[in-house]
Amino acid sequence: MKLVLYHAPRACSIVTLTSLWEAGADPEVRLVNTPKREQYGDAYMKLNPKSKVPCLLIDGEPLTENVALLSWVARTFPEKKLLPTDPKNAIRALSLMAWIASGVHPMLPRLNAPARFTDMTEAHPSIKKTGATELAKAAKIADEMLAGREWIFDQFSIVDTYLWWAFDRAKTYGLDASPYKNIAAHAARVEARPATKRARDLAVELEAQLAKAA
Repeated sequence: MKLVLYHAPRACSIVTLTSLWEAGADPEVRLVNTPKREQYGDAYMKLNPKSKVPCLLIDGEPLTENVALLSWVARTFPEKKLLPTDPKNAIRALSLMAWIASGVHPMLPRLNAPARFTDMTEAHPSIKKTGATELAKAAKIADEMLAGREWIFDQFSIVDTYLWWAFDRAKTYGLDASPYKNIAAHAARVEARPATKRARDLAVELEAQLAKAA
C-alpha cells in the first residue's frame, strides 16, 4: 500500500502524520506551501477541492478530513489499538474527534486570522474575543475530562494526539493555558511519544524550507 500525505507544518495534518507513524506506516510526505496558497492551486485542487490539508492518497485515491483519516488509520492497523474497539468507547472516540474537528478547531483562526471572517478591521478584536471565550470553554471541558487520568481512555489513543494538537495551537495563538493543569500534563505525555517528537522535528524542518522559499 502506497501512502502519500499532503501536509503543512503544524497544521492539523500533523495529527494524521503522527497517527500514521504511531501505526508504523511510512507515508511519503509532500509539503503544501500554505503561506503561498498552494492549496488553492489547480494541481492540489484536483486532489482536494476543499483546498485544505490533510489529504492522504491511499494507492492514489484521496481521502480527506481528520475524523475519517484517523478512523481509517485505526481500522487499517488494528493491531496497534489506536482507537477503542468496544462499542461504547468507539462511539465516544468518534464523538470526541467530531467535537475537536467541528467545535474546537474552527475557533483557532478566530484568534490568529480574524480577517478570514470579515474585512472590517474594526470587528477583528471582537472576533478574537469570541474565539478566546469559546476556546476557554472547550479547554475547561477537556481539562475536567482528563482529571485523574493519564489518557482520555484507559490507554493511549489517537484522540489524545488530536486533543493535544488543538490545545497546543490554541496556546500558540494566545489562549491563557495556565488554568488547565490537566491539559498541560497530558500534553507533556503526548509530546514525549516518539511519533510526536518526530512530527514536531519535521515541522521545524519544513518551516525552515518555507522560510527559504518566502
